[in-house]
Amino acid sequence: MASGTRVLFVCSEPVGGRMAGNAIRSLELARAVSAHCDVTLAAPAPSDVGDAPIALLEAGLADFDRLLDAARTHHVLVCERLPAQLLRYVMKLPIRYVADLYNPYFVEVLEAVRGEPRRAARLTHAHAVAETVANCAAADFMMCASEKQRDLWLGLLASHALIDLDAYAGDRALRSVLDVVPFGLPESSPPPGRPMLKGVAPGVAAEDRVLVWGGGIWNWLDAITVIKAVERLGDLTPAVHLHFPGIVRPSHDGGHKEMAATREAVEFARSRGLEGRRVHLSRDWVPYERRQDYLLEADLGVSAHVDHLEARFSFRTRVLDYLWSGLPVVATRGDALADLVESHGLGRTVAAGDDAGFAAACRDLLESDQLRESARREIRGISPSLKWSAAVEPLVRYCTNWERLPVRRKRKAVVARATLGHYPAMLGREYDARGAAGLTRKLGRNVWRVLAKRA
Repeated sequence: MASGTRVLFVCSEPVGGRMAGNAIRSLELARAVSAHCDVTLAAPAPSDVGDAPIALLEAGLADFDRLLDAARTHHVLVCERLPAQLLRYVMKLPIRYVADLYNPYFVEVLEAVRGEPRRAARLTHAHAVAETVANCAAADFMMCASEKQRDLWLGLLASHALIDLDAYAGDRALRSVLDVVPFGLPESSPPPGRPMLKGVAPGVAAEDRVLVWGGGIWNWLDAITVIKAVERLGDLTPAVHLHFPGIVRPSHDGGHKEMAATREAVEFARSRGLEGRRVHLSRDWVPYERRQDYLLEADLGVSAHVDHLEARFSFRTRVLDYLWSGLPVVATRGDALADLVESHGLGRTVAAGDDAGFAAACRDLLESDQLRESARREIRGISPSLKWSAAVEPLVRYCTNWERLPVRRKRKAVVARATLGHYPAMLGREYDARGAAGLTRKLGRNVWRVLAKRA
């Protein structure tokens, strides 16, 4: 039953058929919160919310005025990260701002810029840090995806003097300021899928076993270790295959380039003679509503990363898809979901870069019906606590009680410093991308916007 609270979710990517992390999270959070509040989801065109009981506003982060107009008619705004210019105006409205910090972008970008020219990498990282600090300083409430992430964000708040003494006095755990809202599992089991792999995909026999890598091959992941593991499993009968249903992130504006790790994985599989024989790579991104076509046919779900900062604070949502489908998991140790797999017996975890250990873990699970069934039994037991309806509780609590909660003291000086600090990075990136003429046009638009708002 709706509380009368109007909540505006803002997503930087289109929602609908082919979605990655940010779009999936925005849509699923909006769907879950809509059971308690009146919800609007703003996302770039073309977007589609299907039969979700939410209103759709086709507007992206670049649609400054449309988003600001929408913010004026809502009580709570939820976004992963608002651009600094928009953030300055949202702070002046009576709306409560919830920053969704599920993706520690300023950490992820360290891996994302790997291989880029030094100047471009520094500018990108500086912009990420400045924007992150500004959003933390402006938010009334913040949420992240795990307790590990919460420790990271509490450290950032403390280091930038963003922990208010009055807020701490009233809540020494600071859950009223920063709480955990992880990704969740759908409320219902996956519907029956269409045969896509066994006996259908070229080179995959009906009796063969399949490991599925759900999602893209990003710079912070380690697909090559899993490919090496499959090569080590070449003696098994029936044969073992590794399937990548979609390796390139969907993009509505061409803004996502193929990452170095994607090329490296393809080249490695090809160089070992595995591509199309034991390793199958598809560049088409699987539609969100059809991901079960691959998951339900697979024998194991796999996830691997190298040992770095991004891995420590990540939340591998593909692992939740495996659990939703009842798939035992083999994953690299070190992130929150690998900890869950290890502590609850949902599969096996191995050290980063250990292809022999990865192969051994897969072999054990593939050869033992008892081990696989034990993992599936544990997955069935833990799944109810992982559903979106449970995951979203702290956000629902904030949205339905926002009028009774104190307004967090806004650190306008911190936002101003962060906003000004990100301009050199932003202008440098604009100059590198569009030259002097493009930079002049962008500055002109920003100046006009400021003058128009003051008029």
